[in-house]
Amino acid sequence: MSDSRPVTNEPENIENDESAETLARWKWGGVILGFLGLQIVLSGVAVFLATSDPSNVIVEGYYEQAISWDQQRERQAASDALGWTTRLDLGKPQGLMGERLLTIQLAGPDGKPVSGCQLSGEIFHHARGGDVFKLHFKEQGPGNYTAVAPLQRSGLWELSLKTAGDTRHFQEKKQFRLKDSGEFQAVAATPASQARNHQL
Repeated sequence: MSDSRPVTNEPENIENDESAETLARWKWGGVILGFLGLQIVLSGVAVFLATSDPSNVIVEGYYEQAISWDQQRERQAASDALGWTTRLDLGKPQGLMGERLLTIQLAGPDGKPVSGCQLSGEIFHHARGGDVFKLHFKEQGPGNYTAVAPLQRSGLWELSLKTAGDTRHFQEKKQFRLKDSGEFQAVAATPASQARNHQL
């Protein structure tokens, strides 16, 4: 009498189940690691964008300016007492960076040119507060001081001026709007910009 019991491949089935279980572990483990890696990459991109955006900037020395507010007001008052005035002029753009010759005409209260000053400054676009360009002016004639500034972007610009190496300390902030045509227009000082004048 022959044995009619079905033949089973139990070892093979067990091996297949173990292989499927191992594959599932690798699959879901890889998914979890992939999500963690994606989160790390996105966090890195967010940090890079937050720290490299020139439109976001922390004012250098803002804490020192805050605690020395009275001294800054005194310096600004001494500068205002000089009665000096400035007139800004821009040359035509040159080169790929839109560099322009920036001329400052510095005059005393009697309207006569003020010569012999060591004039320096900083200029930046209001939409790119992190891109601050330092300027070192040279006197080309009595009371006429010139420097080259990259003014490629149209819009609102702010210029800070100050003198050094002289008992007559002068400082001033000026704003002007650069048009797409290349022309510029002076912007009247607002109460906020006048307050920032004391922080030079």
